[in-house]
Amino acid sequence: MANAKTISLIKKVADKTDAKDQSPMENLANELDQDFIPFGAGDPVECTVISTSSHRILCDVGGLTCGFVPEKEFSFDTKELKPGDRVIAAVMSMEGKDGLVVLSLRRADREKLWDTLKEKMENHSTLSVKVASANRGGLMVDAGGLAGFLPVSQLSVEHYPRVDGGDPSQILYKLRKLMGETMTVKIIAVDRNEEKLIFSEKEAVSESLGGVDTLFEIGELVDGVISGIAPFGLFVSLKSIEGLVHISEVSWDHISDLNKLFKVGQKIKAKVVKIENGKVSLSIKRLSDDPWLEHMKNLKVGETLEGEVGKVTAYGAFVKLPDGLEGLVHTSTASGDIEKIKNLKVAEKHQFEVIELKPEARRIGLRLVK
Repeated sequence: MANAKTISLIKKVADKTDAKDQSPMENLANELDQDFIPFGAGDPVECTVISTSSHRILCDVGGLTCGFVPEKEFSFDTKELKPGDRVIAAVMSMEGKDGLVVLSLRRADREKLWDTLKEKMENHSTLSVKVASANRGGLMVDAGGLAGFLPVSQLSVEHYPRVDGGDPSQILYKLRKLMGETMTVKIIAVDRNEEKLIFSEKEAVSESLGGVDTLFEIGELVDGVISGIAPFGLFVSLKSIEGLVHISEVSWDHISDLNKLFKVGQKIKAKVVKIENGKVSLSIKRLSDDPWLEHMKNLKVGETLEGEVGKVTAYGAFVKLPDGLEGLVHTSTASGDIEKIKNLKVAEKHQFEVIELKPEARRIGLRLVK
């Protein structure tokens, strides 16, 4: 920290220098009536914000001089600052190239940042982070000097790296293109002891829209665009968020390869069937009545009909019936003919008796007729 001896030395140097060559700090040393400058490099100082821009913040430093915070020393909540706000900054240098004190909000905040971030998570607040690097799992981001992680699964629809075939190298390429960008996120996990800090851009977007629960209602019909295709279902972009049509909700018929029926960018209609934990589950098949229910109305318990063996398992045989229906001959109904059921061959045709009908479960119980 500067003391009276330092002030005296600055004045002596200043006396030998033309006024036009003097820096603000030298002029300050000549004008100060105090015996010492009450701060030095590394010290925290209270500042008042004079002006802000995207690359620096100009401050009044304790009423003694002016300083500035360069962009790289911004804090996680810098965007919230406005002229007149009081902040605590760390002195990085008593004099920069332009004669101003160089300050850091990031370094001053580091000690209290973990508590602040925990509070933001508990209050469900959003904040801005900057993407520092990328790996196949997501993005490493900077939050006021603390490193955090933004998983791929927590990216918004706008930034999610949809790649046909899921090529890892292409996913990484798309993620790296986000480096340097500033994102608005919410905190979903913070642990100071383990230095764990996890963010979600997806939740921040949902929050800005008023929450998923307010956007849709169960049973609502929606228009969307397929944003991705996975083995387990279709990702659908709607209202700046993303829903999922699980493969079991795509069609009443069995589907083994979604890529044969759909493509990214295709417009579809779907029905909202569930909203849970910020996730929207959709259904395409429920836009129409279940054909099974209509065809099952034509069946009666006790009638006999021909069927084709489709699959044989340890507990019975699945049988293909007319109108696309399927029934099960369970070994528990074999009455001593268990081996006969196990010995059935795929594609064989036999006579079967209907012994059970449960439309709500899409279940048809059969018995092999001798």
